[in-house]
Amino acid sequence: MFDNLGKALILIREIRGKSAAQICREAGIGKSQLSKYENGKEFPKFESLKRVLDALEIGAFEFFYTMHLIDIQAANLDLREESRAQCLPPLILDRKKGTGLLSEGTDAAFQALLHNVLRLYHQMFLEKLGTPPRKN
Repeated sequence: MFDNLGKALILIREIRGKSAAQICREAGIGKSQLSKYENGKEFPKFESLKRVLDALEIGAFEFFYTMHLIDIQAANLDLREESRAQCLPPLILDRKKGTGLLSEGTDAAFQALLHNVLRLYHQMFLEKLGTPPRKN
């Protein structure tokens, strides 16, 4: 699940134009510790990860979604509309019993909105990598 955590940290650090020393200083961790995280030799504790993400100026959602995109790129999966939509779990727990968190209409609207936000983030991610976005 966290195989590409280090790659995500490196990618975001490079996109932000920050050196490892700068991130360490801002996060209050040692250079060897950041190196262990980036090289996948050690996983950060939640407190340390939060400080690193703050130094990288990225929220947890964006970070973990970036990591997800790297996972997809690494696995060389097909990113058709259908496969991306299947990655989103429904907020309705059991439609037959009506035991969902949201009404069916609200759930559908929320999933459409979230799908579009994730699609936009994916396009921005590819632009930063210098990869042209796919035509839908």
